[in-house]
Amino acid sequence: MNITSDVLDNEFLDTIVLKGSPYFITFSKYPGFRLKVNPKGRISYITYGRIRFGGNPRTITHGTTVKLSISEAIDKHFQTLKILSKGLDPNLIKKTKTIQFTDSLIFRDIAIQFLTEKKNNKEYSELYFNHCKNYLLGNKLRAFHKLNIMSITHNFINEWYESKSNTPSSANSAMSLLASIFSFAVTKNLIDFHSNPINLVNRIQLKYSNKKNNIQMDLKQELPKFIYQLWDPLNVNNVHAITRYAIYMMLITGMKKNDVLKMKWSQVRDMKFINIKKKNFNQLFPINNHVEDILKKMLLLRSKSLLRNKGDFIFYNPNEPRKPLSNIRKSLIKYSVDLDWVVYPEAIRKTFTKIINESSIPTHHYYYLLGLNNKTSSFNSLSNYNISTIELSRSLDAVHKRLERHSPMNLPGIDEPLRYFISKNT
Repeated sequence: MNITSDVLDNEFLDTIVLKGSPYFITFSKYPGFRLKVNPKGRISYITYGRIRFGGNPRTITHGTTVKLSISEAIDKHFQTLKILSKGLDPNLIKKTKTIQFTDSLIFRDIAIQFLTEKKNNKEYSELYFNHCKNYLLGNKLRAFHKLNIMSITHNFINEWYESKSNTPSSANSAMSLLASIFSFAVTKNLIDFHSNPINLVNRIQLKYSNKKNNIQMDLKQELPKFIYQLWDPLNVNNVHAITRYAIYMMLITGMKKNDVLKMKWSQVRDMKFINIKKKNFNQLFPINNHVEDILKKMLLLRSKSLLRNKGDFIFYNPNEPRKPLSNIRKSLIKYSVDLDWVVYPEAIRKTFTKIINESSIPTHHYYYLLGLNNKTSSFNSLSNYNISTIELSRSLDAVHKRLERHSPMNLPGIDEPLRYFISKNT
C-alpha cells in the first residue's frame, strides 16, 4: 500500500498514522524518495531506484525520522541518486565501507601505524623501530595480529602474558608496547578510553623488569617518589627494617649491591671509614652523619635480636643471621609502586652518580666515592689519590645536601629530612 503526498514537513510527519502492516509514502516533488511506516512506529527515509544500465530496483535506507532531519534525508536521497546514475550500488558501497572500517581495526595494522608514526616523528630510532616491529610485534605479540582491537579483553591479555612467563623480560617489553598501541588507538578514537583493556591489567604484577643499563631515576619526578616509599611514613609497605636500611645505604653511598649486602662489621674503622676491597685498591668510604645513622640503627637491631651466633654481616638475613641479606627484589618492587618501572640496584647507583654530578665535587673525589679506578693515575690507597680524609668527608656531605633537595617533603625545622624520616620509622 502506497500513499502519495505533495507535502513534506514536520507537521506532516506528526500526522502520519500507524497501520497494521508496513506501508510507504511517496512524494511528488522527490521521485524515488519514500517514507516507510512500520506498525511499531519506526518511520524511515529511503530511496527506491534502479542502477543505470538496468537491473532490479534497489532500496537504500538512510535513517529514521528520529535521527535525521528532513533536509538531511533529502540530501542523502540526492547523493544516492548520483551514485545510482553512475551505475553503482549504494548498498554495496556501504557494506564495503563497513568492511573497510572493520579491517582498519585489525591490531597489527594499528600497531604498524603507531610504530611508523613514532619513527617518522624521530621518537624511535631506526634500530629500535626494527626491534619493536620484528621482535616484539612480529614475535611476542603474534597472538594479537589478526584480532579486531575492540575484541581484545583484559582476560586475553593476562592469559597471553602468563604464557610468556618463561621469558619475563621480553614479555614486559612486549606488554609495554601493547599498552602504547592501545593508548595510540584511544587518541585516534578507534576505541573508547573506558573500553581500553589495559586499564584493567594490574601493571605492578608484571615480572621483575629487565635490567636496562641506561635507566636511572629522574631526579625531579621519580626519585622523590622512591624516597617517599622508602621512608614509608604510614608503614604500608611491610618491608623488614634490615632490608629497608640496606636499600637506603645503597641510595646514600652509591655502593654496589654486593658491597652493601656482604658488608661486615670488621670493615668498619672506628666509625670513620668503611674498608671495601676493590680489584686494584682498598676503598675507604667515609662515614658521615647519614651513614653513621644507618650503622647505629643496625647495631640497635642487632642488640635487640634474641638470636645467637649473629655473625659479622651488617645487613644480615633475619632468618639466618650468620648469612648476608640476599634478596631485595620484592622490596624494590614495593618501593617502585609509584613508578612505571621497577627500580633495580644498578639504577640506584646510577642515580647516585647523577647526584654527584650535580654536587660539583672534585673529579678525584668523584672517582673515589664510586670506587672507580681513575685511569689518569695509578693508586692503591688514599695517599695515592692525594685525598685528604676530611676533604673526602666534606665532599660526601655536599653530595648528601644535594640529595636532600630531592626529598619529597621539606618541613619547617627539619634541615635534613632524609636523616629525619629514615630514622623516624624503624
